[in-house]
Amino acid sequence: MKASFLRNAVNRHYSALGYRPYFPKGGIRCGNCAIDGEVKFKVWRMAVELKSDRDDMLRGLGQLLEALAHGYDMALLVMSQIRCESLDPKVFQATSIGLAAVNSRGELKIIVEPKITKLIEEV
Repeated sequence: MKASFLRNAVNRHYSALGYRPYFPKGGIRCGNCAIDGEVKFKVWRMAVELKSDRDDMLRGLGQLLEALAHGYDMALLVMSQIRCESLDPKVFQATSIGLAAVNSRGELKIIVEPKITKLIEEV
């Protein structure tokens, strides 16, 4: 599954919920890495990393951890449903990183809900 297909699924899912997804060309610079995009809603920001079937998943986890260290409130790893089924969700529950699967029809399903990792103070 291509990253553009995953990006469109994330855009549709979060736009329908009233959130603002943002996926600039070239990604978002975050420390020593770049994440694919982010989703904003009121006071929180969630880093989103898209992993196609040929991408390195461990590198994606590292990018999301760096994004959390540089000010993002939540993190979500998005990949194809077939690849997602081979993973153990306990790893994502322990790190508070969310996991989402996209099926062949372009529907996004949250496997592990991302958790807020820091206290949010409203301005």
